[in-house]
Amino acid sequence: MCGGGGGDGGAAERRRQEEERQQRVREGRDKIDNTFSQFDQPFYDQRRQSYMDYATPQLDDQFKDASRELYLTLARSGLLDSSARARRFGDLQKQYDQHERSVTNKALDFENKARASVESAKSDLYSQNQNLADPSMVAQQAMSRANTLTQIPNYSPLTALFEGVTAGIATQADLERRDKARYPTGLFQTGGASKVIK
Repeated sequence: MCGGGGGDGGAAERRRQEEERQQRVREGRDKIDNTFSQFDQPFYDQRRQSYMDYATPQLDDQFKDASRELYLTLARSGLLDSSARARRFGDLQKQYDQHERSVTNKALDFENKARASVESAKSDLYSQNQNLADPSMVAQQAMSRANTLTQIPNYSPLTALFEGVTAGIATQADLERRDKARYPTGLFQTGGASKVIK
């Protein structure tokens, strides 16, 4: 019989190499997990809040401008003491509430997209790590991907949210004052008297 220990056809060497490879894979996975540990719930909360901080002041400014425009238009039309004022401001508030929900939903969408991007990047890195078994290279790639994922996305400004809030007020008032309205509301002066519906 041959005595030299090589009778297993190199199986022991292959096992040793595979064990070393698996050790490198574990090291790489640890490096990925360590780099991605920054992506916790506070990170996602901050991503959502970032959009809220961006969009909410724009929403509030546009609402204030629309309220001022509506007030001035109603004043010019002589409707400050009418039910039209309450109805128009009620409609404006409903629009504000809808846009506020939309901003909140979009902020949540940014949070969910960030979470999905992180999970996708992490999964991709795990796969690369399994194939490469090179902890140093995987660590560099993980750092690069993490840096990209921490960047705040570009947000689009909110535009013309309350467009048309005063539409039709001046025209209707003018038509009724001249007795030319096809469908008179009775809210405007006709024949020298003012009608106020409450």
